[in-house]
Amino acid sequence: MGLFSKSNNTEKIVAIFDIGSGSVGGAIVKIPTDKKSIPTIIKSARTEIAFRNELDFNTFLEDMLDALNKTATELYKSKLGAPEEIECVLASPWYISETRIVKMSKEHSFVFTKKIADELFNKEITALNDKYQSKYGGVESAPDVIEHHIMNVLLNGYSVPEPIGKRSRAVEMNMIISLSPKVCLEKIRKTISKTYHSTKVSFSSFSVASFIAVRDRYVSPDSYLLLDISGELTDVGIVSKGVLKATLSFPFGKKTFFKYMCSKLEVELRDAQELFSLHSSGTISKKLKDKLDPLFKSIENSWSEAFRACINTLPHTLTLPGTIFLTADADIRSWFVDVVRNEEYIQSMVAERKCTVVTLEGPEFLPMCNVKEGQCDPFLMIEAISVMRKREK
Repeated sequence: MGLFSKSNNTEKIVAIFDIGSGSVGGAIVKIPTDKKSIPTIIKSARTEIAFRNELDFNTFLEDMLDALNKTATELYKSKLGAPEEIECVLASPWYISETRIVKMSKEHSFVFTKKIADELFNKEITALNDKYQSKYGGVESAPDVIEHHIMNVLLNGYSVPEPIGKRSRAVEMNMIISLSPKVCLEKIRKTISKTYHSTKVSFSSFSVASFIAVRDRYVSPDSYLLLDISGELTDVGIVSKGVLKATLSFPFGKKTFFKYMCSKLEVELRDAQELFSLHSSGTISKKLKDKLDPLFKSIENSWSEAFRACINTLPHTLTLPGTIFLTADADIRSWFVDVVRNEEYIQSMVAERKCTVVTLEGPEFLPMCNVKEGQCDPFLMIEAISVMRKREK
């Protein structure tokens, strides 16, 4: 009996692709049907997206697709067979994700039905489509909804876990909607089909995946900030009282860091990475350290300014939580942790002016996701957990 035998109804084999702005990861995952069991990553791979000094969207898209093809090919060469489903988890800039609060009230009480929920949802889709076209007018493609989730429903001001069929005079729905350009989705499907033919491909966002995994892994706190520092961008998610209230992003990531170093020092990427590694390990000469310290401080200030500008777009009713869950590549993670902890703006905004940073590195998710081969890739583990949770519904 083969590994992917259809006769085994206790598990489903899914391929997960983590499509970011710095790299593309992939994993073959066993998703059990038993809710008491946990997913197992059988095989994983990751390919860096080509480093370019100038960022052009079309070239960037082709570089990402090339990395996706290499990752898919590496998984295929493991000869584990064909997955039953493929889940592509997108990070910025491959999608736009927004939270929406929809309200409806009537003079007399009414029964809240699925039809009413769908009508409210479709109204928000239309509004978000218009905003998407305005913001990304340069992308010659209409958007497709890749996921939508109702995060919370209030009836007469009270949170109701199962609101369908209940009477109320006022409804408030908190939802998250993610969209991506059709051309991007079509090219991703076409690239994957070169390796895995005729397999259903679904899409979702990393912001929702990380929210699900962190929510289920950490019982408290129920309010926190999700910070994902990828290749070209930083994604921010605000969770308040267990509900994902807002998602934002700004153009500053790991590659921004190294591009700045390459430009100011007039060196190639490999040399910049080596200098940073020596500085981080404390094995660099005093002369070079004195030269690099002001440069790193300048980069820190640039990221901090971009972060403050991003946070300032939030509604004033949303306060900044004191706990931050951070995902970033291992080579740059510690540096960004120090930046976040030293950021005076964050400290001034949170309770007791004290910020706690929790790094998500992979091993902390082992109680929720097995890894059979390779390192604990935190992004793929988070996504495997999210895929299983969604299939439990």
